[in-house]
Amino acid sequence: MMGIDNRLKKISDMVRGGVVADIGSDHAYLPIWLVQSGKAKKAYAIDVSERCVERAKKNIERHGIPEDAIIPVVSDGMSCFEGGYDFSELSDIVIAGMGGESISRILENARYSFELGGINFVFQPSRKIGFLKTYLSENNFCIRQCAIAESKKRFYAIINAVGGESRGRV
Repeated sequence: MMGIDNRLKKISDMVRGGVVADIGSDHAYLPIWLVQSGKAKKAYAIDVSERCVERAKKNIERHGIPEDAIIPVVSDGMSCFEGGYDFSELSDIVIAGMGGESISRILENARYSFELGGINFVFQPSRKIGFLKTYLSENNFCIRQCAIAESKKRFYAIINAVGGESRGRV
């Protein structure tokens, strides 16, 4: 089984399990870990970069993960779920390693396309943590817990929240 650093381990501890979308997946390390450990039965490894998605595909294959267990997707945020992927099956969405403003923008762009209510979110903002927390509180998210993970002499804030009701579709 693949090993992961303390930051990804702390993120995985906050995932409920089931079907997980990892937005900004890059190498697909988190989805691989979640599937290998049995915490997720299926995962989406989503990244805006085609190069990152190709790297994710290679890692998924190298770790012997079945094709239908992790689906690598090129997409800007969650826009892929507007065009063919079924968001209704998701239990968790992880958005990690980008700024609080970028995470907020991804959520804002997606909020009119699907219902956020009841989805377990795990955020790991690299900066502008306060901006993200303000966005979450102003948009009906319930922050369940916050934690700090140390990895490679750096500290990372991790926020676990449950999605609130969307304002409806545009």
